[in-house]
Amino acid sequence: MTVKNIHGQQAIDSREVAEMVEKKHAHLLRDISGYIKIMEKSTESKIGFSGTERKIAPSDFFIPSAYKDSTGRELPCYLITKKGCDMIANKLTGEKGILFTAAYVTAFEGMQEALSTGRPPEVSPQ
Repeated sequence: MTVKNIHGQQAIDSREVAEMVEKKHAHLLRDISGYIKIMEKSTESKIGFSGTERKIAPSDFFIPSAYKDSTGRELPCYLITKKGCDMIANKLTGEKGILFTAAYVTAFEGMQEALSTGRPPEVSPQ
């Protein structure tokens, strides 16, 4: 699992996440789109926070992106932040959930350590 630093925000490509959770990428994209729609219409005050109403920013969880496939077509994907990984992991149960959570937590911690020490992150064998 590779954590990338995108404009100061750490994220993992949704294709990697789909592989880790043993889900088709198209199905993960569908799930993420559903999460985003719900977040866009929700406000913090509706979920128990006081103060001024403020929308939850989907970009804190999922950053729209794209990649080129082997034929050169540009296809959609997301860069998934730690918050987004937390959300996806909370939807998983059993062995898949445990293994995905362990993998993404380790990957994000490795990137954070690399940023704080100035050394490149260690790549763990798959």
